[in-house]
Amino acid sequence: MEIDFQVAKRYLEGKEGKGEKEQIIDWFSDIRFEKDISKKYRLLWDELSDQEDMEDCDGSIILGRIYHKMKNDEFKNLPGKRGLGRILNVLSKIAAVLFIPLVVYMWINKESETGVNSKTAFSEIYSPLGTRTMFCLPDGSSGWLNGDSYLEFPTHFSGKTRDVHLKGEAYFDIVTDPEKPFIVKGEHTDVIAYGTSFNVQAYPEDPEIRITLVNGKIRLLARIDGKAKKLADLKPNQMSVYYPDKKLHRIETVDVNSVTAWKEGKLVFRDETFTEVVRKINRWYNVELIIMD
Repeated sequence: MEIDFQVAKRYLEGKEGKGEKEQIIDWFSDIRFEKDISKKYRLLWDELSDQEDMEDCDGSIILGRIYHKMKNDEFKNLPGKRGLGRILNVLSKIAAVLFIPLVVYMWINKESETGVNSKTAFSEIYSPLGTRTMFCLPDGSSGWLNGDSYLEFPTHFSGKTRDVHLKGEAYFDIVTDPEKPFIVKGEHTDVIAYGTSFNVQAYPEDPEIRITLVNGKIRLLARIDGKAKKLADLKPNQMSVYYPDKKLHRIETVDVNSVTAWKEGKLVFRDETFTEVVRKINRWYNVELIIMD
C-alpha cells in the first residue's frame, strides 16, 4: 500500500474527509512507509500554491508541517494527563519516522515585530525522546539537540541580537560576532553569548536549570517578576544551577566532558542524585522507570 499525498494535502488545507486524519497518523507512525514518504514528499510540496515563491526550498519541510499540524490538533483536544501520554507516544513515533527526511518545519509570521506587511520565517527542530539531533543555524553556529527538546529560530538573524528559543537540552557552538550577541531564551532564563561553546539543560518538568560553559564567556539572566536579573558571568568549566521556583542559584566547577558527553552518545553520571539518573535514563531510552522503594 502506498501513501496518497492528496489525502495529506487535504489535511493541511483543513478539508480532510472522514477517517483521513487517522489514516495519515497511521502512515506517518509506521516505519514501513518511510521510503514512500521520502520518495513522494516533493510531489506534495510542488502542489502547495502558498509556497510558489520558495521553489528552491527543501521540500522535506512539508513533512514537518504535517507533523506540526498533527501536534497542534492533538493538543487542542487534550483529554487530560492520561491522554497526554498516549498523544506524546504517537507524536514521538511520527517524528521518528520523519527523522531521516527532516524534523524541521517552517512557518511564516506575516505580522512580525518589524511591521504588519513584513514576513519573518521561523523554523523549529524537535528531537524525539531517545534521539539526538545535530543542527546548523543561519549564522553558521551549530550544535546538538537532546531527546524531547525543541529549538526555535528565525531563518535569518536580522535584528541586533541572534535570538533562539529552547525547551529541553542543547549544546551550542556559537560563531563569534561581538556586534550581535547570541541569546538562548528559555521559560525562566536567558543565556547571552558572543562566541562560545556551552550546554543548556532546561526541561520544563525539571526543578532546576543547568547551564555549563565549555569555552568563552556567557552571561546568565533570570526573569523574576517580569524583570531580567543578572545571575552570573560564567567562566569555562563552570556550571550554573538555578531553581526558578525557589529563586535559588549556585555555581559549581564541573568536568564539562561528562556534562556534554550525551551529544557523543554517552551517559555519564558523577555525583548525581538517583532521581536525576532515572530522569536521564527515561529520556535517553524513551522509557519510564518506576522506583518502588
